Amino acid sequence: MTTADTAAPMPVRDSSSDSPAERAPGRPLTGLRMLDARITTIAFWVLLAVGFGLRILLTFTTAYTIDSDNAVVFLVAKHISEGDIAWFFWGQTYGGTMLEFVAGAAMLVFGPHVQVLAIVGALFFAASAVLVRQIAVGAFVSPTVGNVAGVLFWFSGYWTARVGTSEPGFYGPSLMLGLLAIWLVLRGDRRKSYLQWALIGLVAGLALWQSPMGIALAAPAVLVLMVRHRSWRHYLVGVAAGIVGALPWLLLFAHGLSAVKPQATGNGVLVQSFTTFFTRLMPGAFSIEVPVARYVFALVCVLLLALLVVLTVLQRNLWLGTLVVSTAAVLVVIVVGTGILLQADSLRYTVFVLPALTIALAWLVTRLPFVGLVAMALAITFSVVQTTTMFPTLKFSSQPTYLVGDIPALGNYLEEHGITAAYGDYWLAYSVSAETDERAMVAAVSGPRRYPPYEAAAAAAPVATVIVFVGNQNDLAMQASTTLPPSTRTVVADYAIYTFDQPFDAYTYPWALY
Repeated sequence: MTTADTAAPMPVRDSSSDSPAERAPGRPLTGLRMLDARITTIAFWVLLAVGFGLRILLTFTTAYTIDSDNAVVFLVAKHISEGDIAWFFWGQTYGGTMLEFVAGAAMLVFGPHVQVLAIVGALFFAASAVLVRQIAVGAFVSPTVGNVAGVLFWFSGYWTARVGTSEPGFYGPSLMLGLLAIWLVLRGDRRKSYLQWALIGLVAGLALWQSPMGIALAAPAVLVLMVRHRSWRHYLVGVAAGIVGALPWLLLFAHGLSAVKPQATGNGVLVQSFTTFFTRLMPGAFSIEVPVARYVFALVCVLLLALLVVLTVLQRNLWLGTLVVSTAAVLVVIVVGTGILLQADSLRYTVFVLPALTIALAWLVTRLPFVGLVAMALAITFSVVQTTTMFPTLKFSSQPTYLVGDIPALGNYLEEHGITAAYGDYWLAYSVSAETDERAMVAAVSGPRRYPPYEAAAAAAPVATVIVFVGNQNDLAMQASTTLPPSTRTVVADYAIYTFDQPFDAYTYPWALY
């Protein structure tokens, strides 16, 4: 046995509580705090089920929306269920398809419906809520704090629910795997068995496959494990399992650096994005639009993260320290990786910071017995009010709402006229393909070219068809063009459909994204 294998434990207290009744790990709660813990535990599991049921219900209302990214996710899952395997989001060198594999398996049983994808996405966020609870319990040795934190995360408003049910592709799995890595590393004994090392390595590898955000959350926990349990034999087991989990990403990385190349190009954008993450994204997720209120809310978010830093130092709390570092790492990855100035249209990224914020808030509100229950009730009330305010005419519907116009009307027109393949603006192409269950396959002429078979089908169609939004740049350019072949323009709902007398290669012409 090596010297490293017998190294003395580091003198770091892994968890503690400021509450006298909870300060000693394993010490039973008494009186009001015991009652508080029991009630909040029951409330957490009941509300977890209620929240999941509400998300299922949401998918059958007009609040269930689908955008172009979510349409691609559905199509990838559908193709996986049919045996057409994709390891990454179509047309990208990042964004693993764990969600799509699970949804694809479910589609084999329930059929290729967008609601199946939505429910699977909600399951990943439900697992994340449980992990937020477990991490908070580990950090403060308090079931009350954990229960409240889990509910605050689970009921953190419409936008968190939307990211889960209208998944952009890999957010739920990335978040779940990152939190799972933290929990697996810090729970139980500091020295792990070979099986535990293999499990942690596999989870970290899967997180790397899913997205940079996933591995950003998981990596600090893996480093903690390596420091706490220094054994090269265990390292080898963990690395081997990590390679298995990250194999699709590693194979892609072996063919080029595109899998790790950051998008940001200027320091100015970086600095501004760190600021706008808190002044635009976080307030936007909670429908706070008034400038003064936005800045106050941003300050509250920063103070909550600062509170975790202070508690980490004062309590020498390894759980909180790991969570803080993971949150900081994922913030850096989001800002650097996106390469754009983060604005209100990027609200989906807030889900990666919510675990830390909700745990800090839960610790604050549980300093007094039963205040956590009040916070739970307020979170539920806010989520319902925000959703109903955003959708004042909310009603049941078996069809999702598309963010790019009347996609069902467009799909009906294409099917009625026997148009099985066409070209179209990026924002509508995959939505109408999903709506028609690919009876009409529309290849995007603008933006990322995601799926070559669609392009081949459009090029091979006996009559070339191009679909654009009425009045956008492409529509105006096609009406004024003297180089395109002769065509007939038909307006259907929000779209202009150009039908050409002969096939042609659409990609030899310039197209605008908007």
